Parts: sequence; structure tokens; C-alpha cells
Amino acid sequence: MVDTYEYVLKLAHQYNPEDVAHMEQDARLATQIFRLTRSLHELPQEYEEVLEYAALLHDIGYHYGYEAHHKHAYDLIMAADLPGLTEREKAIVANVARYHRGALPDLNHQGFAALAEEDREIVTRLGAILRLADGLDRSHTDAVEELECEIIGSHVIFTLHPPHGNEMERWAGLKKSRFFQEVFHVTVELR
Repeated sequence: MVDTYEYVLKLAHQYNPEDVAHMEQDARLATQIFRLTRSLHELPQEYEEVLEYAALLHDIGYHYGYEAHHKHAYDLIMAADLPGLTEREKAIVANVARYHRGALPDLNHQGFAALAEEDREIVTRLGAILRLADGLDRSHTDAVEELECEIIGSHVIFTLHPPHGNEMERWAGLKKSRFFQEVFHVTVELR
């Protein structure tokens, strides 16, 4: 039995060993958001693992420097041997990682355009979740230990724990929540 998670971690360590803890924190937060917002994204459970892999790999493009690291992450993931993932799943993981920052998904982007329409929707939803999770670890210090979520109509309230010492994460989380808000037609509040 292939342990894809181990291959993903190995790839993360290979290209960005100094930042694996941040990528693991983003994976933890992203999967929490996935579970807490199931009624918004309406994706099957199997995509939680795909999101986790994208989060674990989203910053491997730092291997080539900060500039365009999200695009480099896409290229590195697409070129990687990731047993246990189909080519389709790998393309979704790569695209989700690519959209953790920078431009929003666009049909002018070759990798995104190559996906089936259904997969583009999956990438957009998971990308919005990962971008928000990434904002919630802006300082790379694991300042957000836990999340709670309340959805009231089109208003999504995330309560961050602990309640203090994560001001940078609140600021970045709100900034990076714009994509999430656009995709799910909601407003986001961080408490």
C-alpha cells in the first residue's frame, strides 16, 4: 500500500525544509476550515486529503525564491512522482497550491485551463480555503491553534483560539479571505 502522505512530506522537505512546520500548520487549518464549511463548499470528503496535500506543498516554490513561488510550486508538483495520486489528482493538488496567493484562477492560466470544468470548480473552492488558511498562519508561528465556525445565512464567523497574540493572522486572514468570500458569496468575520 502506497503512503502518499509520506511522499508529499518528502517532497516538502526536499524543496523547502525550513518551512515544513508552516506548511503543516496550513494543512491543519485548511482541513479544519474544510470540515467547518462543508455546507458552503459541498465537496465530497475525498477532497479533504487533496487539500491537505496542496497545503503541505504550497510553499515548495520558495526553492527558487519568493517571487512567483506559487507558480514554481505548481511546476514542481506537476513534475514530481507522487505515488498514490492519479495524474488528475496531482493536477488538482498543483493548481490548488498555485492559487494560495497571487492571481485568482483564470482560463488564461495554462494549468487551470487544462482541467475539466468540474475540476476547475474543485480547484477554485479548495484554493479559496487554502488561501484563507495561509493567511491564518501569516507569522509562521502557529499563533492560531484552533478554529470554530458559525455560519449565519451569508455571514461566516471564524473564532480563532487562542483569542490573543494573533493580530497579524487576523489581518492577513481577513485580507486573504476575499477569495473565499467571492467564491462562496459570503462575508467573513474573524473573532
